[in-house]
Amino acid sequence: MHIFRSFSLSLLSIYVFCISLLGCSKTLEKNVQPLPPKPYSFERYEILTGSTKHQTILTGFLLNGETADIAVVNIDEDNARHLSIYSFNKENWELSIKTTLHSEVLFVDIANIDGYDRLITYEHGQLNWFDPETEVLHKLIDITISFNPLNVEELPYVNISQDLNDDARDDFVLPDIDGFWISTQLDNGMFTQPIKLGPPDPFLDATALDEKQTYRDVGINSFTVLWYMSRFHLVDYDGDNRNDIVLWNEDHFDVYRQNPQGTFSAVPTTFTVDIPFANDGAYTLAFGYDGESTFALISGFRRKTKRSVLHLLHDLNGDGVTDMVILTLEGRSLGNLKSLYDVYFGKMENTELKFSSKNRLSIRPKGKAGGLLPWGYAYQWWEDIDGDGDVDILYKDVKTTLGGMIRAMAGKSIAIDLECYQMHEGNNLRKPTYRRKIRPVLENFETERVFFPAVLFGDLNGDNRYDITIGKSWNEMHIYLGMPGPMLYEEQPQKVAVSMPNDERNMRLVDMNNDKKQDILIYHPDVADSHRVKMLISK
Repeated sequence: MHIFRSFSLSLLSIYVFCISLLGCSKTLEKNVQPLPPKPYSFERYEILTGSTKHQTILTGFLLNGETADIAVVNIDEDNARHLSIYSFNKENWELSIKTTLHSEVLFVDIANIDGYDRLITYEHGQLNWFDPETEVLHKLIDITISFNPLNVEELPYVNISQDLNDDARDDFVLPDIDGFWISTQLDNGMFTQPIKLGPPDPFLDATALDEKQTYRDVGINSFTVLWYMSRFHLVDYDGDNRNDIVLWNEDHFDVYRQNPQGTFSAVPTTFTVDIPFANDGAYTLAFGYDGESTFALISGFRRKTKRSVLHLLHDLNGDGVTDMVILTLEGRSLGNLKSLYDVYFGKMENTELKFSSKNRLSIRPKGKAGGLLPWGYAYQWWEDIDGDGDVDILYKDVKTTLGGMIRAMAGKSIAIDLECYQMHEGNNLRKPTYRRKIRPVLENFETERVFFPAVLFGDLNGDNRYDITIGKSWNEMHIYLGMPGPMLYEEQPQKVAVSMPNDERNMRLVDMNNDKKQDILIYHPDVADSHRVKMLISK
């Protein structure tokens, strides 16, 4: 088993609950009477996607309809890659295309090319796009990365497409062990010749914990790609209103500037900061425990450590200038680390971005941080929660205390605490303005399944405010709609009877009909019978 999946699973087996969640908030205002929830409902649909060992589900407007299509890819026992595309026919989704892909395809993505959503496939040496009219894969660009699948029986989704230059066209970013391949989309839907930017990952020849494989040996996969991409930053460094690519390089930043044509220089300029941190990305903390046993790291019978890493480069106070966030984790146990977020506000000086240690805001969440996984025991979202143009901060903390562990093992459900920090007039409050506890319904003590409550964060009703969707039990979902004013969210949830997925990552938000409202997609794998996809379309 590859290094970082085995590391994450070892923590899962000990703690029972390393998960990816989202949620929000309970007002601290005691004297305000809660308002009744506004009526809200879905249109429900379900499709059967066939019986096979593994499936990967993607959505996109692949057949140019008014409703998004559902693409299903899988590998059969003979190692053949299959693609099925289901399109909406005014009553439900029906199978429109069923074909095979190249036998060398390793992962897939969806990208908008020349105004159309296209299925993208990667095989060693090239990227392809799928033509739904001819059902043929066409080569896009020649490119090779060190991709090593986690599971040879799966065809995973790997997000390699994003708009780098704000021209409303998807470009490609492919991380490799020695830099990042960049290819930008041109006006005619063609792509520039890929260029490799940035230094190699600094931990290529290191191992995590007591593992034997190095980071170089593991290479790129659907898990580690998240770690590699945490080093990739888009920043307007020189104040020309164009994103530049910024990468940390040992003791300084490399800046690959964007030109007026929307491409990036292959030769970087550099700048330094007087703010202390060890490395770029929380994943780097996994490499700082050479010689220590897994038991000591989990139990906390070890010396206290304190490490600071670059966490985020983003404009947080709405002044148009990028700010820097440094994450410091301190403690003895990996699942019980105290976290501190220091926000250093940026300013432009002579067309150069500067950060000062004197212009700082510190936030210390109440919860403890795991910090080593892309989802982790603790996670945070930096989003404009209330639609006022400022970035707010939402922290999620999985209860790794003794009580939380007992609940997980005996009650078969995971407890989560959430804290929301709102930005107000360019200043982020040092204390949480809202809190909410997520306590799923305790299940039958005799069941073997542990309920990991999926928590989704997005605008369901199109009012430009983030709503919260929480799995309350195996058969019930709660929705907290955002609302104006100090309450932030409705106090009483709207309850929806629907089966929750076994894996919280099989539930997602996606706008299926371009109405600016997020819809809910739930994937239910079933090896014995047909897999199922449920859609709850917001009315």
